[in-house]
Amino acid sequence: MRFNIATLSALILAATAVVLHTKKLDRPAPPVAMRPAAVAPALPLAVARATDETPEVLPEGKGREETFYLCTACHGTAIMTQQGLTRQRWEETFDWMIEKHRMPDPGAADRALIVDYLAAAFPSRQRGRSNPFANR
Repeated sequence: MRFNIATLSALILAATAVVLHTKKLDRPAPPVAMRPAAVAPALPLAVARATDETPEVLPEGKGREETFYLCTACHGTAIMTQQGLTRQRWEETFDWMIEKHRMPDPGAADRALIVDYLAAAFPSRQRGRSNPFANR
């Protein structure tokens, strides 16, 4: 069987990617406190962590700092501020991040504080569906 240089290179790159991806999946994520500030894990949305953000970019409220430091370990604040979810959806999002993205579970007390903050600071924007032609 004959391979040209391009085909051989592509095969080597593909095999290397598979090996690296497999090794990455086998390794548990480090706790949030141990992650270097300049390194954020890759997310499906490819949200970059802004290095110049501080807790003050979020609305004031009880739990703002806890929310900021837990969430910005992996992504910037823009992903939070764009959501606008009900408390139940914030809870579901929290579960999803723990299960799918290996976010460390901060414990019941901190989780409640953070979800309460998110639900108050970024509540659902849905007002229900309305038909603009219904009253004509």
